Amino acid sequence: MAVVVAFLMLVTWSYGITLEEAMKLALQRNPELKALEKDLDSFRGREIAAYAFPNPEADVESGFVTTERYGRPEGRPIYLFGVSQPIPLWGVREKSRLVVREEREAFKNFLEARRREVLAEVYRLFYEALFRKEIVNIWRENLRTAEEVEEFVRRAYQLGEVTQLDLLRAKRERDLAEVRLKIAEAEFRASLRDLERVINAEVEDVEGNLREIRDIRDIELEDLPTVRAIKRRIRAVERGVDLEKALAKPTLSAGFIVEDSEEGYYGLRLSLSVGIPVFYRRQGEILEKIYQKEALKRRLEGEILRVRKRLRSIKIRLSALKRELERIENVVIPRAKEELDLAIRSYRLRVITLLELSDVRRRYYELLVSRARILRDIHFAFAEFISIGGVER
Repeated sequence: MAVVVAFLMLVTWSYGITLEEAMKLALQRNPELKALEKDLDSFRGREIAAYAFPNPEADVESGFVTTERYGRPEGRPIYLFGVSQPIPLWGVREKSRLVVREEREAFKNFLEARRREVLAEVYRLFYEALFRKEIVNIWRENLRTAEEVEEFVRRAYQLGEVTQLDLLRAKRERDLAEVRLKIAEAEFRASLRDLERVINAEVEDVEGNLREIRDIRDIELEDLPTVRAIKRRIRAVERGVDLEKALAKPTLSAGFIVEDSEEGYYGLRLSLSVGIPVFYRRQGEILEKIYQKEALKRRLEGEILRVRKRLRSIKIRLSALKRELERIENVVIPRAKEELDLAIRSYRLRVITLLELSDVRRRYYELLVSRARILRDIHFAFAEFISIGGVER
């Protein structure tokens, strides 16, 4: 069965990995996320330790009563054995467990926020690779056009209709187009390696539509993982204050003592000890947590303000990019395509020079690259929207 699954995954990746597959792999294989998940599991042990009942304490004593002049022991040895059991009062165990639980929930929200940041990075790198793939296609089309122009110029030169200078210029344009294509292919392969680093899997190609634009939605800031994490930390500190107040109260231990007597029998005594907090009642720990709570409240306000500003910035950028994309797609590129077609026909009719044709062709393909960059920037803005928790994973 495992072989069949591996074969199917290999066949799928041979046609290119999709965004959904890349995100799924990142959640399953990203080393940082796996490490954070193990950190979350460690809270199970902390909760058990917090709620554990304190161990009893045993005390054994043995010795002689010395009455001889030179200090040597005389008489029979004396033995004493005692057991003492600390008794947790004031709900200390339950309060300790509540502190750990709140800390665990805060960490779970932090982990969720980190997952979304990883997904945002996957989204950004995926569309960076898709953008690089689009650039490869653009420069490949540019090379085909340059080769067609070179072939036409070569035939015209053989017929004596153009000079050798035009032929050399056409070859140079074709060579430059080939260089651009090779550079674009190398950058595309490098972008795939960057994607592999995050999803921890080999990627040979990516499959998707660069022109598929997603719309952002309004989100409730209070429900974001980062905000929930800070709120949980505040509750953990509040629970910690309750715990410190409980620990500041008197402690109690109960037990018994067994000792032998000179008459040869054993005596049993019950013991009860109370720790009275006279000089120090954990004021330092309580004060520390009070200031921690105030600091976390300020951090919560700052986080909400930061996210609100980022959302506003994302919306402004997306609005401007979409307007520019609409203009370049509906007006600029169609005109440039008409200009290129006209320039090719005009050159064949000897109305314009090869230099003018090369300039028109260069501007057209640079416009295609500019459109691809705008699309990439739109996806980068959406990736930032994912990173702040705008999309459910």
